[in-house]
Amino acid sequence: MNRRQWLVGLGACTTLGMVATAADPSPLRDLIRVIGRDDGGLAVRWSDGVLSAHVDAEAMPLFRVLSQIYSRHRRRADGGYDTVVLELACFADLKTRAVLETWRNPYTGMTVPVPKTVLGPTPYVIQPNFTAARALQFSGGVPFGHRFDWQTTGDDVWLTESLDSVMPSPAPGIPGFGFHENFTYHASAGQLRDPQRPHVDVVVQKTNVLGWRPWMVMGDRRGTTVTRAHGRVIDDLAQLPDVFKKLNEKHGAGVVDELDKTLRFQD
Repeated sequence: MNRRQWLVGLGACTTLGMVATAADPSPLRDLIRVIGRDDGGLAVRWSDGVLSAHVDAEAMPLFRVLSQIYSRHRRRADGGYDTVVLELACFADLKTRAVLETWRNPYTGMTVPVPKTVLGPTPYVIQPNFTAARALQFSGGVPFGHRFDWQTTGDDVWLTESLDSVMPSPAPGIPGFGFHENFTYHASAGQLRDPQRPHVDVVVQKTNVLGWRPWMVMGDRRGTTVTRAHGRVIDDLAQLPDVFKKLNEKHGAGVVDELDKTLRFQD
């Protein structure tokens, strides 16, 4: 897969913005500096976690999910932010983190090819009311819930990003694809009080609950998947963990070089 194929295949006190800076009193600026950069620069949210299948009352770890979400944000006249994101995701061996080319489904006994997922580039607007809006063409043609919530205790700032949608059944006998994803970001209130920082240090925990991926070929089998992952938001590609650097060298050569062309704002 060359670089163009990769891209094109492509006790707490709840408060909003309590650490907004004097330079820009908008609490939304703090949100942007947690999830990315507020100056239009490139940020990356990487996460490394385990996807488990849940059938009846039993859970079974299946593989790892290695995800990178590249993003840019630009301030709007109405106080919101134009946003564009591109996600590169790979499914990998539970222990070695080697990217899977094929996978044996323990429920069906079938061995199936495993895709590398490219989602985006996806534009949307993060609004002053702490919700995000996107055109239906960028949400599978169905409504997409996307919101943010703050919680601050002392120097600990917790930001939760929630995304929800349900895709209709693609064919008779195949259930609809439910999508629920949460990112919980942890940052420092002290760092956010520094108006000179376009981005602050952030760790992130990811949880998603999704239906079966079509490539898993689960048919009408009842069940769902849950992914739990850890990671960071960074604005320096040198800070990517080695597993992601090697992944990009082998499977995404040139992707980063072309991000300026791919992650652009449409006026």
